[in-house]
Amino acid sequence: MNTFHLVENPWIPVRYRDGRNVLVSLEAAFRESAEIADLDCAPHERISLMRLLVCITQAELGAPDTPDDWDGFGDDIETRVPAYLCREDIFPHFNLFGDGPRFLQVEVPSSRDPVKSSKLIPHLATGNNPTLFDHDGCDEDRRLHLSRMALALLSFQCFYPLYGAGYKGKGPCVDGNMVHALLIGETLKQTILLNCLTADWVREYFHPDGIGRPIWELKSAVGSEHLLATKSYLGRMVPRHRDLKLVADGSGFYLQQCGLEYPRFEESREPSATVVVITKKEVAERRLLPARLGRSVWRDLHLMTVLRQTKNEEAKAPMALQIQSQRGFEEFHVWVGALVTDLKAKILDTMESTFPLPRSMFTEAGRARYEAGVLFAEGRSNQLYGAVKQYGSSLKNEFPPTDEAKMHFWHALDQQSGTLLEIVRKPALMGGLSFGEGSDPWTLAVRQAARDAYNSVCPRQTPRQLQAYAAGLKVLNPKPKKKK
Repeated sequence: MNTFHLVENPWIPVRYRDGRNVLVSLEAAFRESAEIADLDCAPHERISLMRLLVCITQAELGAPDTPDDWDGFGDDIETRVPAYLCREDIFPHFNLFGDGPRFLQVEVPSSRDPVKSSKLIPHLATGNNPTLFDHDGCDEDRRLHLSRMALALLSFQCFYPLYGAGYKGKGPCVDGNMVHALLIGETLKQTILLNCLTADWVREYFHPDGIGRPIWELKSAVGSEHLLATKSYLGRMVPRHRDLKLVADGSGFYLQQCGLEYPRFEESREPSATVVVITKKEVAERRLLPARLGRSVWRDLHLMTVLRQTKNEEAKAPMALQIQSQRGFEEFHVWVGALVTDLKAKILDTMESTFPLPRSMFTEAGRARYEAGVLFAEGRSNQLYGAVKQYGSSLKNEFPPTDEAKMHFWHALDQQSGTLLEIVRKPALMGGLSFGEGSDPWTLAVRQAARDAYNSVCPRQTPRQLQAYAAGLKVLNPKPKKKK
């Protein structure tokens, strides 16, 4: 039988401040958290690891009562948390194998053949997983390194959607393809503490028992402990949404068609999620901000910075942003990421971005200015679509390359999103005019992106193409209406 203990054996990919990329154990991750710069992993793995690290931290340190009581919280994280992990009642639960308690595993029937361990990793070819980046799905001798299996198991329990016939639950992190937002500090220690919640927010949004306890501190997830495991703050942070057990040699796992069903939005709220209000047929619906592969997340940043001013208002921004905004920081470094699935819960891709958000972004005026910049770009995108359609119509082309043009346009602006944030930080750059009226940096960037996209898909090498090109330009650059 394999032996692997998450507290002692290295399995967490990190990058130290001196540039080293290594694997560390749970104990080392906390003990050296002030020397570690950041995690070094895929988006869904980062979210899963941060949930685990925050959960362990607050299981030992508790939570400040309010943001005003934050001073001194977590100063002793390097000593207290490793001591917590080595406690006699905690340490055995972080074993990946063995006859005793196992990390995020339970006893399940082993009468059927086990599922291959590579099924824990969505981008590896196993079963009906695609073979685009992996062609070893039929290799019976393939073995995952135990460090990789540990991280894959944690991510599987947090994210994997609708795997297995007859199972209707979902990992709590994939509800509505939600965008997860995490605050990033200069060190891993700062990052962990910035994403902790205060007691007043926990009492408001989670189980009446308050902060709750992690899954490894519960004897069984039935009765009252089932509520703690699925509705409390710490219980939800490290979920066990599938009942499974790893094979002793690490080649696969036994899976049962049941597990803990975690309440979804609106019954429960994820700390890293953003709530948006969408109006359909004059009916307002509250949803979680979703990740969309065809739309970069910078176009929705203004939705993630809506802070409530009183307790009677809706808390739309992620909870950590709400809490830390009350502490007076001038800038917030925010990481956003998600795992994206289709309507049938098939995993499509992951996405991630980082943004330095100025404090003015959390004001009504700053958000309005940013949203106006996004709307200006979207209006220009519509003009580009019309221009390419006109170009194709002039050439009797029924299928002009409108999609290619818009893709070129938005890819160019994806690299320029910092320009719009700089204008929010320094409104004087606009010169008192609206977007499109002057020569501010964002207006120039959007116009150039539209012109480059039009030129890239609309050749002008023949007289007919030149005529079509000129007709499209009239749509792309319409003459301004004269003011009365």
